[in-house]
Order: sequence, then C-alpha cells, then structure tokens
Amino acid sequence: MVLPEWLDKLIFEELGAKYSPSYSDMTNIHDDREKTLNYLGTYFPRSYAESYYIFTSYFQKYRLEWEKRESLSIFDFGSGTGGEIIGLLTVLNETFPLLKKVRVVALDGNQIALRLFEKVIREQRDYLDFELDVKISPIHVEDFYDIETLNVVLNEQFDLVMTFKAICEFVTEQEFLERNPYQHLLSFFSGKLNEGGIVLLEDITTYNKCKNEWLPVMMDNGISQVKCEVVHKNQGYNKELHISHSRKVSDYSKIAWRVLKL
Repeated sequence: MVLPEWLDKLIFEELGAKYSPSYSDMTNIHDDREKTLNYLGTYFPRSYAESYYIFTSYFQKYRLEWEKRESLSIFDFGSGTGGEIIGLLTVLNETFPLLKKVRVVALDGNQIALRLFEKVIREQRDYLDFELDVKISPIHVEDFYDIETLNVVLNEQFDLVMTFKAICEFVTEQEFLERNPYQHLLSFFSGKLNEGGIVLLEDITTYNKCKNEWLPVMMDNGISQVKCEVVHKNQGYNKELHISHSRKVSDYSKIAWRVLKL
C-alpha cells in the first residue's frame, strides 16, 4: 500500500514529520513536539494503512448492514495524530456513496498530537464527498477514575468506537496491574454504542513484562469477560501490514485486531 500523495506531502513537507522508528517506548502521552513529529512520520502512516486494511475487509464482509446509512458517528479513544481516522474516512468515502455526514470525536491527552491531527483532517475535507463534523477532546486518561469521568464528557452515542495502539499504554499503569485494561475499556465502550454499532480494538503484538503476557492474549482474555460477539478479526495474533511513503519503502507494522458487537 502507498500513502496518498496529498497526505505524504502534507505530513512530511508541510508539517515537518520525520521517519524515526522507536522500539523501546510506546507511551506517547507526554511526547514533546519533536517526538510527536517523529510519531507523525513513522506511526501515522502505519495507522493509516492498518485502518484502511481493517475497515476495507470489514465492510466487504458486512457492506449490506452499512450501505444505506446517510450519517455515521465515530469515537476514537487515544486518537493521537489520527492516522486511523484518516484511513477510516478514506474507506468510507470510497465505499458508501449514499453517505452524507460523518461526525468524529477524537480523544487524546497529547495536545500537540491533536493540533497536528486538526491540520491533517482539515486538508482531508477537500478529498471527501460527505460533510465532516469533527470534535477534538483533549482529555488525559491515567486511571480508572478518569475513565469513569468520561461518561460526563462523552454524553452521546456512536455507531463506531475504535482504539488503535492505545490500550497497551495502560497495561504498565499501576491501576491496571490487577485488572485487564481491555476488559475495563470495552465495558466502558459498550455504553457508548448505538444499536447495531461496533467496537474495534487494535493493538501492537509485543510481550508485556509487567503482565508477563502477550498483548493479543490479554486482549482476547479481556474480551472473553464481556458479553459480546467477535465479528471480524485477524488470523492468529500477529498480522503484518506494509505501507510505503516518501521516507520509507515498505515500512511494516505487526498488529492484532478484533471487531466486536456488544
């Protein structure tokens, strides 16, 4: 897969993104501008490709359930610079000609990342055939109490709730050492869905030393504790996807995902 030319030019030439992979720390909530630009140039394209692949394959399978809708609402938990949102909106634009309006609520604690996301999605409007309503929610979630307070802030329901490579950041937090963060957040998400809505959990596939467990196994264990149906998933625990752009040919990421109905 190749990053769209307009998007490549925007993030690397206009916004100053840098391709700079890091293999030691996936916690990005406190990143400064330099680190966030590194993230934009490295992990934003990967998230775009992951989202594009997952939702293309999902809508191929369940197109009849969605193709007559004229509006959709989306909530992204831990959106960061928003690669997954841009990828999803691209798929929606290519797949559903009847779609007239999409509302997006993007939540993240890194305001630098959210400002970059605003600039990217402002540019994407020119490439979409539907009206786009975007709400940026700069909220830092650190523990269970913070998650519960989101019920006050997020007083609306959504057709699609998703989180990409965000829950892994909670696994090392003290509050989650005795509980499964996938289970806890999935329980929260279940109260934010419209009838017929879906939740997408996507995460990296590394081994977590704090929990002494592989993250995809933790994900499945958490899902098993919530009343839901897995309607779409990758085979096994480690799907490799590739994306090329002006700074890297065939960059890759390894992920696991589950699409759920609750």
